[in-house]
Amino acid sequence: MKKYRGYLRETRRPVYSAALVFPFLLVYHAGTLLVGTTHINGADALILRLLGALGIYSVYASALVLAATLAAWQWRTGAPGRIRVRLLVLSILESACFALVLLALFGWLGPRLPLAVGGPGIRDFIPYCGAGVYEEFLFRWRLVGSLLWLFRKVLPGGPAAATAAAALSAALVFAAFHYLGPGGDPFSPGSFALRAAGGLYFGVIFIARGFGVAAASHALYDIFLGIVAH
Repeated sequence: MKKYRGYLRETRRPVYSAALVFPFLLVYHAGTLLVGTTHINGADALILRLLGALGIYSVYASALVLAATLAAWQWRTGAPGRIRVRLLVLSILESACFALVLLALFGWLGPRLPLAVGGPGIRDFIPYCGAGVYEEFLFRWRLVGSLLWLFRKVLPGGPAAATAAAALSAALVFAAFHYLGPGGDPFSPGSFALRAAGGLYFGVIFIARGFGVAAASHALYDIFLGIVAH
């Protein structure tokens, strides 16, 4: 039990989050460049649009913002910068397990609440890697974090009520985001319910295990789903 608690504490450090998301960011940005596709993840596109309104234009602006946020987190916590490979591998396996649990759950719910999925081509797998990272950055790290700060000030019931309200609210926003804009999916109550449930699931992972595990779990889930759909 002591070793387990040590693992949970150790792998919540910023450096582990950075190590977990780096491979997915590398595949996403390098793949987008090499394949020459303009099909980027919606969360990445939203971040780029927000930065563009501030006069910041770069296809890598989202990655730079994420890197700066991770660096600020590392500086603020003053946590050690070393990585234990064994713990990193365990956190990757943990993320894969979270992804497989959701895949199994949605495999049971899917026929009852159908959810459209993308195709199996390489042009689809590349955005999957970006989706896991940037959707978790936007809807969990930034949105859940902001709502948690707000609800702790305005809601009765203490930290537990604020945490539950923040996770649920962010999950609903996350689900609605998938239907916005010309590239959004056709709306159906079933797909919205599944996406909201998925958002809540990743929100719980984020709160319990931090950004890195949540982002890796999300990216691996999307990849596994694409493989199964194929």
